[in-house]
Amino acid sequence: MRVRSLLVALLLVASAGCVVEPSFTYSRSTFEGFDVVAYVPAEPVGLVYVFHGTGGSARFAEKLETVDLLNTLTGRGYAFVATDSTDRVDRQWATGSRSLTDNADLARLARLHAHLVATTSVGETTPIMAAGMSNGAAFASVFAQSFADAGYPVRASAMFMGRIAPVVRNGGGLTVPTYFVAGENDPVVAASAISFDHATTRGAGIPTSLYVAAEKPLTAARFLRIPGVDGSEAQATFDAFVSTGSFAADGTRLVPIEDVASAPITFPASLTGAQRADVRDQVEVVLAVHEMRADAKVGIGNFFDAHR
Repeated sequence: MRVRSLLVALLLVASAGCVVEPSFTYSRSTFEGFDVVAYVPAEPVGLVYVFHGTGGSARFAEKLETVDLLNTLTGRGYAFVATDSTDRVDRQWATGSRSLTDNADLARLARLHAHLVATTSVGETTPIMAAGMSNGAAFASVFAQSFADAGYPVRASAMFMGRIAPVVRNGGGLTVPTYFVAGENDPVVAASAISFDHATTRGAGIPTSLYVAAEKPLTAARFLRIPGVDGSEAQATFDAFVSTGSFAADGTRLVPIEDVASAPITFPASLTGAQRADVRDQVEVVLAVHEMRADAKVGIGNFFDAHR
């Protein structure tokens, strides 16, 4: 049994690659009472503003799939900064106004940017990028367009599982080069709607790209992306999902997507609460539903590099 377990673990590691952990050092602080999570190298090639989705916070930058994306971007020399939305009740970004004075989020981000320019290696001409998930994606379009119109050096954005905000769409359209990411099974923001935004942006002559994630079979190797999960735990977690009847032994989904989340499951007792949350997220990534995903990270890195 020990030999078999070792072989399983080795096979899983070989098929999954390395665990996803930050290859950079986070800086954690506050600005005007709101949390800030950032990384700024000595000579950044660009600064990426990272926007969480509904219910999120600056710690969105610490989620596994976000870390995977940020590893790619920081590896290319980018700095990043993430902060909380002003609304701490619904925890949403304000997407109804493009005013850098009337929109509390935009106004504070303008002050935060001035603070970064004054206190870090970020300069006034450092290219600015935006990346957001869901409500944060819509806000990324508001931020990118509003700051570009105000003369900031905004060069590109990446929108995950979200649409161009109406205030941008109806106010002349998005003119900032944008990389759209959608999930084919997303029940919150349909891939067809995001594809429409991509086509509209491209039709206006704006450089753009689209990645629509397809559902994949679930594998035990997927859970090795989670820090602290070993091969035996990954296999036991996969087996637990199979035992619910949601997945076949080859990882093929057997039930409607909504039934996967509601199926009672017994996780390995050794998994922490944070690891179990990561497991749920990884299953949603595999299902191509409404979840942050990093599989377009190289394409986004190339896109940012091409436009900075």
